[in-house]
Amino acid sequence: MKVYKRFRFTTVSWAFLVAAFLSVSLLARAQQQWNATVGAQNKDMSRQATAFLPNEMWIHEGDQITWTFASGDIHTVTFLTVGQVYPSDFTKGCPGFSTSPATFDGTTCVTSQATNIPSTTAPSFTVIFPTPGNYEVVCLVHPEMFGVIHVLSSFEALPYDQAFYDEQAEDERRSLLEDRDTPPPHHHSTSGTLSASVISRTKAVTAGYGEITATPGGQEALAVVRFIDGTVEIHSGDTVEWTNWDPIIGHTVTFGTEPADLFDPSCSPSCSVTIDTDGALHATITGPEQSVHSGFIFAALEGYTGLTPVPLPPLFPPTRFRATFTEPGTYSYKCSLHDNLGMVGKVIVLP
Repeated sequence: MKVYKRFRFTTVSWAFLVAAFLSVSLLARAQQQWNATVGAQNKDMSRQATAFLPNEMWIHEGDQITWTFASGDIHTVTFLTVGQVYPSDFTKGCPGFSTSPATFDGTTCVTSQATNIPSTTAPSFTVIFPTPGNYEVVCLVHPEMFGVIHVLSSFEALPYDQAFYDEQAEDERRSLLEDRDTPPPHHHSTSGTLSASVISRTKAVTAGYGEITATPGGQEALAVVRFIDGTVEIHSGDTVEWTNWDPIIGHTVTFGTEPADLFDPSCSPSCSVTIDTDGALHATITGPEQSVHSGFIFAALEGYTGLTPVPLPPLFPPTRFRATFTEPGTYSYKCSLHDNLGMVGKVIVLP
């Protein structure tokens, strides 16, 4: 009887020790911290990597990922629930915003504020993943920027470590920022809107360009946030046409004071913003003191109804903005969304 008890006690003791060891091991594993980056840019901030770097990661349940924002452009780190409609206004969250560290298990959306690099330290946002699953990470500002986080159970082996993800992020960053495709060639509308004589008196400016690329885990993009040939010299009565060649990022053409609502075009009382029959916005500017704003010009997603600034039926949102200058002077303008990155220009109007 005594022998039996001793044997039973020994067996239970070993089982307890093994269970305790496994519990400690799993606890240590569940607390693993991973790191990733949101966005990247070159030294003069003209080239923006619109991407989660890397945009695909494998982690364990209970692990957390800290995303550090590394771009002067704004982004969010957002996890939506299955079937949730993509929010149309990133300023309102998904709805609402989360406090870091946030926890996402697929049942309630989680999102950071729209964030970029301040003048001091780079901000970050941490998410804890308690439940296995495959979760898409998106940016509310750039709908075509997304990736995936694979959350495995604690008993499954992970395919990669942090060093691999650091190397992958650097490869993706370099591939995007060092892409040297030339900007699109300037061209003028060949529609019936502009006669040959008007076309000959129109200068073209490219208002940003870019391209989308992909990995097996999601999409990312390069955005060149500059007015290409943005300083132009014209004569009184001539027209400048700005066109956006970026597939995902919108820009504005803003003279003077920017309005409170950046979405809609606006103009001081002595001028007007109309719509040409090909869908382009068109302003007549009669002096350097006027404030004129194009609203967003960007390529619309398929099926996008857009914002209709006036009750006319052409394409919205517009991808072109035209301004006719009637008086000599120097007219400085900017993109109200990216002037902090150096996206500015100038129109010099001669008699």
